[in-house]
Amino acid sequence: MYFKRDDLYTPFGAGGVNGGKLRQCMLLVEAALGREPGTKGVITYCSLHSPQGPITAATARHYGLPCVVAYGGASDMSVATGSMPRLAMSYGAGVQVIAKSGRHNVLKQRAEALAEARGLFVVQYGINLDDYGEVLLSAVAEQVQNIPDELDDLYITCGSGITASGVIVGIERYGKAVKNIHLISTAYDRREKVRATLRRYGVERPFQYHDLFHTPGFVYEKQQKMRVGGVKLHPQYEAKSMKYLLEHDLNRRNALFWIVGAEPRER
Repeated sequence: MYFKRDDLYTPFGAGGVNGGKLRQCMLLVEAALGREPGTKGVITYCSLHSPQGPITAATARHYGLPCVVAYGGASDMSVATGSMPRLAMSYGAGVQVIAKSGRHNVLKQRAEALAEARGLFVVQYGINLDDYGEVLLSAVAEQVQNIPDELDDLYITCGSGITASGVIVGIERYGKAVKNIHLISTAYDRREKVRATLRRYGVERPFQYHDLFHTPGFVYEKQQKMRVGGVKLHPQYEAKSMKYLLEHDLNRRNALFWIVGAEPRER
C-alpha cells in the first residue's frame, strides 16, 4: 500500500501545523491579499478539536496579519484548556467564543459580521476554496502528480470535501489510471458538494462513498490512536478512516491512502 504524505509539508518546522490544509490556507490568504489589498486581518471559525484554528493563526502570523479564531457552543474554560485553541494562541491568534451554538451556519454568520465590521478576510469552514479555484488546483490537484500512474484503489478522508474534490480533479488532469476512488466521510454528507465542484472543472468522475460519520458509535470528538508503518495517523481523521478500511477489509494491494495532515503538537 502506498501513502501520500502531505503531512510532510511542514514550513514552520516539524511538530507544528502541517499538511495539505496548511498549504491551502497559505495560498488562499496570499491570493486574498492580492485581490483584497485592504485586508486588515484574518478570521476563521471551527470546532474546538479542529486544527483549522492553529493553521489559520500560523498562516496569518506568516503574512504579518492579526488573526481571530472563533468558536461556538463552548465555555471560556474549554477554550482556554483545549489543545487546538491553545496552539492557535501560541501562534498569536486572539480566540473568541462568538455564539452559544457551535452550528456551522450560526458561526459562519457571526464570523462574517465580525469580518465586515473589522475588515477581516474569512477563512471558511474546511478552508473552503469556492471563490479561489486557482488555489484548489495549485494547492491540491497538483499534489497528484507524484502518485503512481496506475492504482486499483485510492482512499481519502472526506470532511468538508475540498481536498477530496481537488484530488479527483488532479487525477483527471494528470491522467492517473485509478480504478476506484473512495471517500471515507468523517463529517456530514458532502457528495453533492464534491460533485458540484467537479462539474466546475469539467470532471465527471464516479467515486465510492463510505459514510463513517453515521456509523453507530462514531463520535467526531473521540480520538483514535493508530500507527501504520511507523507513521502516526491523525487521531481525528486518518486514523479513523484507516480503522474503517481495515475493519471492512477493503483492498490494500496497489492502493494509495492519502494523508492530509498530522496532529500538530502544542508549542
